[in-house]
Amino acid sequence: MSMSPVSLVVSLLLAGMLPIVLFVPTTSAVEGISLNQTRVVFSSSDKAQTLAVKNSSDQSYLIQSRIQSPLDNDLAAAFVVTPPLFPLRPGHRQLLRILSQGAALPTDRETLFYLSVLAIPAQTEKPLAQSEPAQLSMGFRFTIKLFYRPEGLKPSPELAACQLRVSRADNAIKIENPTPYFQTLGRLTFNQRPVNLNATSSMLSPMSSQRYPTSTAITQVEWQTITDYGGFSAQCQQMLP
Repeated sequence: MSMSPVSLVVSLLLAGMLPIVLFVPTTSAVEGISLNQTRVVFSSSDKAQTLAVKNSSDQSYLIQSRIQSPLDNDLAAAFVVTPPLFPLRPGHRQLLRILSQGAALPTDRETLFYLSVLAIPAQTEKPLAQSEPAQLSMGFRFTIKLFYRPEGLKPSPELAACQLRVSRADNAIKIENPTPYFQTLGRLTFNQRPVNLNATSSMLSPMSSQRYPTSTAITQVEWQTITDYGGFSAQCQQMLP
C-alpha cells in the first residue's frame, strides 16, 4: 500500500531515520536552500508552471511541497505539486511542477494560493536505537504566493498598480484596490515618509481596501507594488486636497 508524503515523513520520524524537526517560516532562501522565484502566476491557459529548488549547502535535505489555500482547504486541491517529496543532495537542484486540476475558480478576479516547501535536514548517522533520545534539528518552511489569473482581466497587470485609489479616513489613509488583481505594496510613503508595511497588511485583495493609520495631515501618497517577477512597479502618486 502506498503512503502519502505526510505519512512517509511521520513514519521516518518514528523509525529514527529523520531527526525531530522544528520548522521555521522563512523567505525564499536560507541555509543554502533556495527557490528561484518569490511568487508564481498561474494563468488560466497554463497547463503547468515550474520553479526550482536548489541546495547549495553541504548537507542533504528531504523536501516536501504542497499547495495551500488561505480560505478553504478543499480549494487547495485545485493544484498539485510534483514531486511532492524527494531528497535533495548537496549541489543539486530539482524542478517542481505545479499542475492544474481543472477546478472551477472565479473568472473575474485572481484567486490566491500558497506554495509551501518544507526543507528537512537529512540524518547522516545510522538510525537511532530505541533507547536513544530523538535528535532535534532545525527545518525550514518556505511559503510563496501562487496567483491563479483568469485570462482577459482588465486593466493589464502592468497598469494595475497606479489604479489604486487613495482617500482620507478617520486618522488613517484608505487605499482601495478596484482591480481584479492581488496587489502587494512594496513601498508606501505619506508626505515622502516611509510607512512601516510590517505593521499593517501590505497585500490588498481584489475589490478591497485597507486602512493605514496616521496621526498627521497627509497631502501626498506615493507607492510601488510588487510585480509578477518580484520587482517594483512604476512609482505611483496621488495628491490629497
